[in-house]
Amino acid sequence: MGGARSNPNYEQVCTGVTGHAETVFIEFDPGVIGYPVLLGEFWSMHDPTSLNAQGNDIGSQYRSAIFFTTPEQEELALATKAIYQKAIIPAGYGDIVTEIVPAEGNTYWPAEEYHQKYLAKNPNGYDCHSSTGVTFPAENTSEIDDLRPDGTVYPVKVDEENLKKSLDPLSFDVLRKGATERPFTGEYVDTETVGIYKCKACNAELFRSETKFHSGCGWPSFYAPSKDDAVVLLEDRSLGMRVRTEVRCASCGSHLGHVFEGEGYDVPTDQRWCINSVSMFLEPK
Repeated sequence: MGGARSNPNYEQVCTGVTGHAETVFIEFDPGVIGYPVLLGEFWSMHDPTSLNAQGNDIGSQYRSAIFFTTPEQEELALATKAIYQKAIIPAGYGDIVTEIVPAEGNTYWPAEEYHQKYLAKNPNGYDCHSSTGVTFPAENTSEIDDLRPDGTVYPVKVDEENLKKSLDPLSFDVLRKGATERPFTGEYVDTETVGIYKCKACNAELFRSETKFHSGCGWPSFYAPSKDDAVVLLEDRSLGMRVRTEVRCASCGSHLGHVFEGEGYDVPTDQRWCINSVSMFLEPK
């Protein structure tokens, strides 16, 4: 992907003049394996600080790149990049040079059949022979701080192992790793059932159906939490220059979504609390 020549063959790509990057096309079910897990594997299995080279393989076709298909994938790619950057600095590595670019506008050209499932056909072939040797922080390690923004401890201590066993992978990744579900896929996007929305990690009350409205953004939207102290807000700089306001459960610190204001919605607060469906459960009245 990422080159100018249409339908190049493997030999042409290997010259480095077509502009393509050798790329793996991955189809996955986010209900089975979360995108953050795939990204963790990506960062760990090669050297993302190596520009246009991996070990002795040199050329722009060997550059490190991620081609995202949704804004949410872009956010997660940038967020996990920042996490891995912190992890490799103590090992003496420099800046990550991975390209994170949209797949749109870049055609994926499959390699010839003899290159598909290469290691299955060539058992004595090799895996990527260049990596930092630093694994991505363990998937069951929470990205949630123990302290609230005001320095106090969250009153509910989450047992990460038990929570992970009790939830589907996407719910766990959203609540404890700050992931984001795909738009228009959540259970509560268009739900109008009267009731109370509670944190899936600790059962604390978060929102009420009275403040829910249809924003058209693809995620459940509320114009206010049930109580001011039901949530805490943090500055989110995971997208670099674009600063957002993250919403977390005030009881256990689990990630819920983000809040935006001044967008012009006809609601009392002029706010849109954009919350992941999988971070909550609805208790009907």
